[in-house]
Amino acid sequence: MLKRAVEAERAERDQDADCARIDAAIALAEKDIAALEDRQLAPEEIRKQWFAIRDRTILAIRDVRNNIIKRANEAKATERWMIEKLIREEGDERVLREFSITLKEVPTKELVDYLRYLVQIGDRARIQSVWVVFTARDDRQAYDVRFGKMLAQFAVAENGDLGEQITRICRLAEKVDARLANLFCAYSIPNRSHALTSSRSGHGFNDWSPPAVRSEEQIPQPA
Repeated sequence: MLKRAVEAERAERDQDADCARIDAAIALAEKDIAALEDRQLAPEEIRKQWFAIRDRTILAIRDVRNNIIKRANEAKATERWMIEKLIREEGDERVLREFSITLKEVPTKELVDYLRYLVQIGDRARIQSVWVVFTARDDRQAYDVRFGKMLAQFAVAENGDLGEQITRICRLAEKVDARLANLFCAYSIPNRSHALTSSRSGHGFNDWSPPAVRSEEQIPQPA
């Protein structure tokens, strides 16, 4: 976890550097893939060459990408800590008690909408009340993602520079994985021109996902 600003600053700097290394590897792979277009090769030979480019690139970036994912996981853990700290902090007991009673009659969907308003005005005590009521609802699963995202945004914003740093660490990881997915996960070869075009199109996204979604998985093994 990255609770100290100096640790987060170092992690953000390292994340920037590693993402730049992967960007360079992607640029080289894109250049090699583009060069296939100028060669008079049979579809099967194009497939072979394309997979060779893919495997070479994956091997070159494997350790760097694992480091990027590790930092993103640490940033996500810090975000969860920020949310827990927000919920645990002492508030106005009277406001918490009275407001929680009022909210018990509010439908769950409206709780989510109301949280958005409270986040906008920064009403910490009532945000805590909404959280208490929401977590007790049986039908909250349908709204968990939206609710959690808004709560996380508020908690991160409340932590100033540290919040901005962990947000950027995660976004950098998601951005670089999106570029890798766009390059490698859409490939099919009905013919040469379609193969080279589809490898950049982003359709058929399967094996590469942002760290926030598949945080514990490693990159695919070369074929």
